[in-house]
Amino acid sequence: MRRIDLALAAILFAIPTHAFAQHQATAALAITEPRGELDDNTDTGFGFTGSYLYAFGRSRTVAIGVTGAFQSYGRTGRRAAISSTIPDITVDIETSNNTTFLQGAVQLKAPTGVVQPYLQGTAGYGWFFTTTALEDPLTDRTVLTDTNQSDGTWIWGGGGGLLVRVYEAERGSTLSAYERVGIAERDPVRAYLDVGARWLVGEEVEYLKEGTLVTDQGEFDIDPRLARSDIELVQYQIGVTVEF
Repeated sequence: MRRIDLALAAILFAIPTHAFAQHQATAALAITEPRGELDDNTDTGFGFTGSYLYAFGRSRTVAIGVTGAFQSYGRTGRRAAISSTIPDITVDIETSNNTTFLQGAVQLKAPTGVVQPYLQGTAGYGWFFTTTALEDPLTDRTVLTDTNQSDGTWIWGGGGGLLVRVYEAERGSTLSAYERVGIAERDPVRAYLDVGARWLVGEEVEYLKEGTLVTDQGEFDIDPRLARSDIELVQYQIGVTVEF
């Protein structure tokens, strides 16, 4: 019996008594301000960004993960006949210019406090692409879509921001003391207002400027709107980060 008691005691001491909140998920609205040659050819971009980070250690100061963003920097719409032989049936045609970024991320963050500043470094790949969709004018349903042009390049950058805690909830607060026996104590779930900015640069990429791809004569012509430049932009974000 004594040996059994000692074994049980060893197992209980081996079970962690506290589990730390090591997961961090973010969803945010994003605004991108182009710089340099990119600013000459594109407008301000609007969209959204998100990330998942895993923090190491009790202090949760260092975290690594992935971050992604989708934004539109231009949109053009027009109404046209469905074909030259059927001019009495018209459809809506919408062309959109978009960017998508997918990057790895490393974060340094203050471990505690209602307000926690952070710094981030990122590196990954970015795509520029233009699509045209044909829509039913009565239902706004997309009937047909096609990618007119796309190109990608490596990107990297860094930035920072502030996490302002707006919510905190203890886990297992509804359990009785008997039910909590043997269950590791865990950090509360916390929600933060996340305000930040990130500077991104990248290699040369081809993309289309905003505007219709159809000439006055009704011909499809990409060349006049095709541009080429290095990537340089600032991405601002405001959203919610949850730590769990």
